[in-house]
Amino acid sequence: MRTSPDRPPADVRSLYCYKWKGADAIGLAQQLNEQFIELFCELCFDAQCGNPFPLVATHRDLWGRLDPISRKRLALFPFVIVDLRFGDAAWWRMAARNGAQARISADGATPVTRWEWLALETLMFAWQVAREDRGVALMIFGMPPLVAECIATLTMQQVRTFAVECAKRLRIRWDDDPKFWRELLIAAREPEETTLQSLRREAELHFCGELIHAQCAGGAPLSLIAENRMDAAQEE
Repeated sequence: MRTSPDRPPADVRSLYCYKWKGADAIGLAQQLNEQFIELFCELCFDAQCGNPFPLVATHRDLWGRLDPISRKRLALFPFVIVDLRFGDAAWWRMAARNGAQARISADGATPVTRWEWLALETLMFAWQVAREDRGVALMIFGMPPLVAECIATLTMQQVRTFAVECAKRLRIRWDDDPKFWRELLIAAREPEETTLQSLRREAELHFCGELIHAQCAGGAPLSLIAENRMDAAQEE
């Protein structure tokens, strides 16, 4: 069949209609990223709060200069930059086993600090994604299948309890590379997008390395198709 020069063939058009099943999760991941960035910005003005994030003190002046637009720009990764040991299969296996044996109060634990609430929101999001699709959990949180399995089997009460108990294990990705975060924080405030885009791609490469490590820990091959689908979803 002939096709119009400005109309692609039917088999190509069908690709345009494809939507990666984790596409909606990317938007939620970016919202969570923004909340975590806002937390860092708030903590940089409160030196007495005893926050557990060394990166806040390291770049206190830079966090304090981020305006709402800069925070949104900084949050636009296609994955969660909040980490709760999601790549540590051994730790989650032990946590799930201990949680199953422990007796939890009827009311569960109640978050007190802002980062405890954020830990709860992070783990709740991870729990929902892990229950729905292990592949999406891998691409959004960098968690191997074994971790996704452990988290998916938690009860709602256990999710609440673990979130509060593990809140001080909450971290931002690449917090062991303050130089990289300094470049990100500076680029987020610059009107020119090129530098931030370059750093974002570098961050995505770091995350892909974490994915490979997570998959090795989980004993399954990394799906290049899934990577391509995540890229396509981000472009949408």
